[in-house]
Amino acid sequence: MRFWVYLIIILLGAVILVGYGYHVDLSNGERIYVRVAGHGPKSVILLPGNNTSGRIFEPMLSLVRSIDEINDEYTFYAFDYRGSGNSSYYNKIKTLMDFAKDFNEIVQKDGKLSKGGITLVGYSMGFGVAMEMVYLDPEKYDYIISLAGMGTRGIRVFFSANNAGVDPKTGKSYQAGDWVDSLSAMEFHQRDWQGEKRTFENVKFVWDMMVFNDILKYDPMTLKPTDESFMKNPFYTESLMDVLSIQYMPESLFACHMFNFTDETIEHVNSDGSKVVIPGSGKISAFKGKMVLLVKVRTDYTKWRGDLVVMDQVTQNTKYDLKKAGANVDALIIEPDVGFDHGFPIDHPLETLKLICSFIENGGKLDESFLKDLLGDGNFHLYPSEENSWEMKEYGGF
Repeated sequence: MRFWVYLIIILLGAVILVGYGYHVDLSNGERIYVRVAGHGPKSVILLPGNNTSGRIFEPMLSLVRSIDEINDEYTFYAFDYRGSGNSSYYNKIKTLMDFAKDFNEIVQKDGKLSKGGITLVGYSMGFGVAMEMVYLDPEKYDYIISLAGMGTRGIRVFFSANNAGVDPKTGKSYQAGDWVDSLSAMEFHQRDWQGEKRTFENVKFVWDMMVFNDILKYDPMTLKPTDESFMKNPFYTESLMDVLSIQYMPESLFACHMFNFTDETIEHVNSDGSKVVIPGSGKISAFKGKMVLLVKVRTDYTKWRGDLVVMDQVTQNTKYDLKKAGANVDALIIEPDVGFDHGFPIDHPLETLKLICSFIENGGKLDESFLKDLLGDGNFHLYPSEENSWEMKEYGGF
């Protein structure tokens, strides 16, 4: 009798392992957790944003498991970065390429993923990691999708009047408008909500104000949400708890700040006369011939709605840069004040999932009628690859 009990426990464990996730041991000593949903022939890899792990995609993965046609047609993978979720963090990252090499090793080892034909989806910082993965093995990826993604020229981090001052580690003074110029400066910049200040309450305050601002109808005057409906969703609390698992900050943010996938150098002179130089890697040529979709919510700071983390210029520069490199790049811009924000892959998982699947099923294109049914007429603007009036050649700065 005891034997059968043990056998049932083992089998149940195997079902959970196969159905929801597993660990992969890497050659660098890290142990990376991979979340899985679906069992179909089409492979989709989801890369989370900064301050998150693959857990951030659980709302979407739960839908994959519950919608038979998607569950049977696709296999979705969501990776936990080293230093997040259920992954280890023995070696601190220095660049986004470190994350990319971890995941590339998983792709090469996996019997299914190693065959290619993958759709690569990067959320926020995850799009920077996605770009590095394409560079490492461009033939593996058929489609690349950015969800509120950082750009080809990175995300600049600058001091404001609220966090300027003297870095006690270096003795260097930073004024409002100065760019971060070292990891120490980034630690100093992030001091107000890292370390012992990274509490649930502080994370909630920042995420409500900056990430979930539109769905919560955040009021910047009172510093409070005015519609708390989304807070009743268990995934809301889980997304906040996920931030508390992160070990890779602030080195990840510094990596985003120093990221530049183009062949042009970006420079800025700080108030003390020192120059911050971010050289271009020239890796963007790996995107030649690729089908790319950029999805973002338009920024509206006047009403405090839309994507307040990644500004429009970032996506406009990215569309221009990737097209120049020879990619086919469509940009879907969702209008603000309709409940979508920087956290839309979390607070609108069904719409995000349908966007991903539709882009794949239509051979790297989105249909206007499909978008009207999904998002509502007048709630979006689709900028096809051949359209160039919206994209931006000049560096937008952020």
